[in-house]
Amino acid sequence: MTVASCEIESTIKTTGFSELYGRKTRPLYVVCSPIRGVGKTLVSRLLTEMHFIDEEPVTAFDLADEGPQMVDFLPGSTAVSDIGDITGQMAFFDRLISDNDSAKVIDLSHRTFKNFFLVVNKIGFFEEARKRSIEPVILFLIDQDPKAAKAYAILRRWFADIALIPVRGQKAVAGQRILEGFPVSRAVPLSVDVPVLSPALTALLDQQSFSFSQFWNRSIERLPEHLDDELRHWMKRVLLQFRQIELCVMCDGILSSLFPKDPAPGKLEMPGISGQA
Repeated sequence: MTVASCEIESTIKTTGFSELYGRKTRPLYVVCSPIRGVGKTLVSRLLTEMHFIDEEPVTAFDLADEGPQMVDFLPGSTAVSDIGDITGQMAFFDRLISDNDSAKVIDLSHRTFKNFFLVVNKIGFFEEARKRSIEPVILFLIDQDPKAAKAYAILRRWFADIALIPVRGQKAVAGQRILEGFPVSRAVPLSVDVPVLSPALTALLDQQSFSFSQFWNRSIERLPEHLDDELRHWMKRVLLQFRQIELCVMCDGILSSLFPKDPAPGKLEMPGISGQA
């Protein structure tokens, strides 16, 4: 199931659903792939700036180790983190759950991918986050490299009750066949499609000074009409998919708080998946 074909602008405010029960469930997005150069930072930027547009609190975490990084585009809203040792891991994961008043977006490096999920699985971090009304969402950038499908299958087994959502980025091969290796999760049975933009807009988005939220709110110099229309249509399409996911996640968070789920069993090994590109 995909929401990519729906092209109307959504005005749903998702946070109100969880507040009905006196608890404000906030999403924790992990944008990831074991493959380099698939568009993780672009997705992380747009997801973060969606909350700017909605005037909702959000904090981004940069776990990348090569530029351009998330912090280069959103320095005022991004914390650079390092989980290469125990001290860094404790500081990072403690910070994620100490503040449950804002949404969080993690831009996860392909080199950090393996270590991150090994630690998350070993310490039961997602289960602990849920106890604090934080609902994890894994946005997985798919790729035709067999390593991507293997990693996705492991995450699907380890985190069976967590929203694991395949994202077909601009650099992914078009067609339905590639999606067959990345089945949607039971928790949130959706996928995301990020359409290809024209070369001119791609170059614009690569500029570190560009802001999606400023463009959306028309607080920067207007683009030529055809480019403005193209980018605005592209943003409407992708943001609608993000909001559909957040709505599903918030509703699932309510059910999880009322009927807690047992952690899914899984091995702590991640065979055959290297952190190197």
